Amino acid sequence: MNNLFIKKSPINYLITQLLATQHHIAKFLLILSLTFTASLSHGQLAQNLLLGNAKALTLGNAVTADPPGIDAIHFNPAGLTRLKGRQYEAKFIVGDVSIGGEFQLNDPDIIERWEKNGFTDPVAGEKTTVKDFAVYLPFVGHTEVPVLAAPLGGVSWNKAGSKFTFANSVYAPMIFGMTRADDDAGVFYGRQLSITRLTFFAPSVGYQWTDSLSVGLSVGFSYVGVGVDLPYRAPSELVEELSVLTDNICGRSNDPRYFLVAPESILNIDACRGRLNPFDMLFDLEVELEKVVSVTYNLGILWDATDWLTLGFAYMSGADDVLKGPISIQISEGLTDIFAGLAESTILGSDVVLSTFIRDIIHTPVDGLIETTGQIALSNPAHVTAGISLKVLPRLKVNFDVKWTETSVWEELTFRFDEKIGLFELFSVVGIDGAFGDRLVVPRGYVDTVNWGIGFEYAYNQKLDLRLGFEPRKTGIPDNKLDYLIPLGDIDVLAVGFSYKLTRHSSFDFAISHISTEMNIPAGSSTNGNDTRFNNFVFNPTSGLDTFSSIEITIIETSYRTTF
Repeated sequence: MNNLFIKKSPINYLITQLLATQHHIAKFLLILSLTFTASLSHGQLAQNLLLGNAKALTLGNAVTADPPGIDAIHFNPAGLTRLKGRQYEAKFIVGDVSIGGEFQLNDPDIIERWEKNGFTDPVAGEKTTVKDFAVYLPFVGHTEVPVLAAPLGGVSWNKAGSKFTFANSVYAPMIFGMTRADDDAGVFYGRQLSITRLTFFAPSVGYQWTDSLSVGLSVGFSYVGVGVDLPYRAPSELVEELSVLTDNICGRSNDPRYFLVAPESILNIDACRGRLNPFDMLFDLEVELEKVVSVTYNLGILWDATDWLTLGFAYMSGADDVLKGPISIQISEGLTDIFAGLAESTILGSDVVLSTFIRDIIHTPVDGLIETTGQIALSNPAHVTAGISLKVLPRLKVNFDVKWTETSVWEELTFRFDEKIGLFELFSVVGIDGAFGDRLVVPRGYVDTVNWGIGFEYAYNQKLDLRLGFEPRKTGIPDNKLDYLIPLGDIDVLAVGFSYKLTRHSSFDFAISHISTEMNIPAGSSTNGNDTRFNNFVFNPTSGLDTFSSIEITIIETSYRTTF
């Protein structure tokens, strides 16, 4: 049936949106994947947790005034001056992560609307969990692993009598990933997600300025990579209305709100070869982006004010990285069929006006596969810490740090195409915010954070030190930006461990930590995932659903340091 029906709302708007749906959502999906990259890799919520330093973990990462061995490179490079001679440190980290979620339909207005239009969301009432862990490896890409584990280490050199100490280390400010089963309810928040930020070269120096004051500098050269496999759907009210519209055009319902406005001889529009369903997968997006070398630096000051009080300060620089790589988008068969029909439609018996517009602007491949390249500029937030280390009793030391992170650099993300995309110039004309011919801009609206950590160290005897640390971390993601893609709200980090001196020149450190976080995102409370606004279909996979999530993480870290 090749007739045109319209709702009482303007037909040109609906047709424009229908025509734009395929490539519009596809390209915005690129931003989604990169949003994940930026937020997860630089959100600072996982900062310091996977470095493999047992001492820092068991002291609540409050070690700015009590730098932990060679990892002073990261925490406060001024602390390198405490390392004498030639030293080597080997570290190992292993983690167990449980990530779960649930989606519930409780909004009576949405229930009524879906029942009226005959919609059923298969995700509503379902639970989700992670199947396997994964990492993103250079030259390999997304890789599933049985456990989250990594070996790391570093070395330091100090010539006897010299005020300089030099060091180098390999550590992972971020390494994490996951895989979900194909039939998991959370698959629309990522079938596969993996990210790695690996500092593979960190030349550093500490200088003993005076007997009580040290300064230090480290420069980090890091590899950054991310992989995303993301099935996408768009259950917004706008897509629901478009679905009802096409159903009426194609005779799949008898809704009296729609009526014929033109005979076939004038308008011959075929929108019936496929079907637009807001709860079906529209696309499957695969992205692999990387930057081989990302450069940052750390500055530190350490002042031994008295025998029982030390003060420390450290600044970790931000970085502006550009990640590049291939992008693949597989459009669903139903959506491909819709646009194939539209491409053969005519106006006044001619295919010139409509078909040329669709073929030249929409660029719908016959097999539904779009392969291209792109890049995104990611800002790495700066980080500032100040701390004290206080010996309150002969055997008891207390460390306390205050930390500031410039999370507000995530006000927006900009994705740039390698060539101009005519469709986005069209989006700009029709009033879609953030769309331009050569770039897309997506708001994030994150805020700066101030956190703290505290640690206790008790010298049980000359060989054994016992440690306990606590670090409550506030997220820089406001409540109206929370989502299940990055299910990290406020987290509490609790850790215990010890240090044992094996010989005069060697020691072994052990830490075990428990981390937990929960999120409750009522339907419509966040613009990133379950928004109920009419036209939010950039990324809104669980629109109208209450979203619950919980994360339980257990991390074991060990390190062995000795001279050579």
